[in-house]
Amino acid sequence: MKFKIKLLLQVAPIATLIPLLMLIGCGDDNPTPTGNDDPTPIVVGDTTTIGESREYAMVTASLNADGQTRAFYLQRVSVDNTETLDNSDATELSAATAAMIHSFKGSIYFSDYANGVMEKWSIDDSNNATMDADMNVSELTFQGNAAFKDETTAFVGGISTDIIIFNPTTMQKTGTIDLTSVSNIGTVTDFPQSGAAIVAESVTEILIRDNLLFASLMPLADLATQVPAEKGCSIIVIDMDEIDANAQGNADAVVKRIFDERGSSTGAWGSGGGSPFMRLDERGDIYVLCHNSWAGWRAAYDRPAAILKIAAGTTDFDESYYFDLESAAQGLGSPVMNFEYYGDGKFLGAVQDPTAIDPNNPFSYFIDPIYQWWSFDLYNQTAENVAEEYTRAAVAAVTYFEDGFGYVPFEANGEQFVMKVDLSTLETSKQFNTAGTPHLFSLQ
Repeated sequence: MKFKIKLLLQVAPIATLIPLLMLIGCGDDNPTPTGNDDPTPIVVGDTTTIGESREYAMVTASLNADGQTRAFYLQRVSVDNTETLDNSDATELSAATAAMIHSFKGSIYFSDYANGVMEKWSIDDSNNATMDADMNVSELTFQGNAAFKDETTAFVGGISTDIIIFNPTTMQKTGTIDLTSVSNIGTVTDFPQSGAAIVAESVTEILIRDNLLFASLMPLADLATQVPAEKGCSIIVIDMDEIDANAQGNADAVVKRIFDERGSSTGAWGSGGGSPFMRLDERGDIYVLCHNSWAGWRAAYDRPAAILKIAAGTTDFDESYYFDLESAAQGLGSPVMNFEYYGDGKFLGAVQDPTAIDPNNPFSYFIDPIYQWWSFDLYNQTAENVAEEYTRAAVAAVTYFEDGFGYVPFEANGEQFVMKVDLSTLETSKQFNTAGTPHLFSLQ
């Protein structure tokens, strides 16, 4: 299964983001299980390996009849499985919500952002899943991706001037980081139109490097419709050595706010199932994907989806580095989403075909199968097509990498399956079908 296509220009603007993000983590629009034609049962091992293969956690998300919420299921599977998997042996995490999912130290963190709750789940070697603890984060309004420092300290932000510090083992809040000193709320930016001002700022995700936190910001000109308010990329730098994890405030830990007008706001904010848009490579460099508000404001920004860099040992954007993703792939005007980093400066991203947008669906640019997977090289600034078949890659992106292969959630022609990518050749194959969009997570 090796693919190719031509993409052209044009993008539809966003109308509102929160109803759209209710669809994130998506499966297809027909969640009916496909069944298993092979009567041989799918064996779930009694350790973390089956033969030579590690197991992983798989969360599937199936669209409900209301067209707005999804049912989420968790189960444990071998990476060598090739049989169709339905949800009959899975544990239901929620019957109807919207969520992003992360893994840390063998646990699965189910961020039910529609209801402002984070849940910690464990799954044993017999495929029994248990919710160990939960935490209410409704004060964040719309939470971003969490960052985990260690077993006792983690961070999560949202539409708030505070970042919450919590214990990921007990799921208890322990402190906060006050961002007021670097907030630009109230600042007139004249974007996206004259007179527009920043009415709210959201911490979309957090990256940890050495003793520093890098918190990406999404300034908003309208909270209800999630209109962006800044033509550039803003990130807050925080010194963890100055943080008391058990204290409220920690304002002195905030070092500064950095800005680069060459890009746009970054951070997944739940998209792709919880994919990060800031990545740390093996050299200690941070790379940031500026995605033009998930491709919805490409025309307003009038600049391509691009990668910016914060070099190792520095806390400012590297003015000498700029990677125009669109030109490297299919050409200017074809937005790029997702930042599934697999090492040595390479990542999988999805390139949109703007000509395939449904003009009758204001969210088509995000939720429809109009994306193709590509491999990008941060160091050489090149790109290579991986899959020419269209998929809903903007909403289904979280990828699992192991032993030179990537296991990518894929939706095409009414099917949901795990696409296996040989990362050395970029050849692809179907690993197994699923009932709902599959996202795979480490149990280590």
